[in-house]
Amino acid sequence: MKAFAIWLGIVAVVFGGYALITTMLRETNQVFVLVDSSFQMRPVWNDVQLELDRIDDEEHAEIALATEKEPVHGYQSELRLVGVEAFAPCTFDGIDQLPEAADADERILITTADNTCDASALTDWTIIELAP
Repeated sequence: MKAFAIWLGIVAVVFGGYALITTMLRETNQVFVLVDSSFQMRPVWNDVQLELDRIDDEEHAEIALATEKEPVHGYQSELRLVGVEAFAPCTFDGIDQLPEAADADERILITTADNTCDASALTDWTIIELAP
């Protein structure tokens, strides 16, 4: 019985150490999310947070959030869109120049299918269009 307890302790330490090391060595993916906050987004504004919740469920990701008007927060594990309202026309000019966008492994734009802004310059972006 004593030998089994020693064996069990060794196995627990070895596998626990292996799990800890593999978790610590796993690469973190940086994701930059841009939310269109133009007045065209008003009909789908409540759906934006649902989409953000889906995105931040991704494991091993740090996520930065911005609107086309200003950054909301830098890289963190959760997306929080607070204090932002849909207003004014949109423009995606210069979005690629934001430091978070330039450094990101993945770039996501959340907009609406009714959007009149030109997103053609965002060639390597994933564009999520929310339908009203």
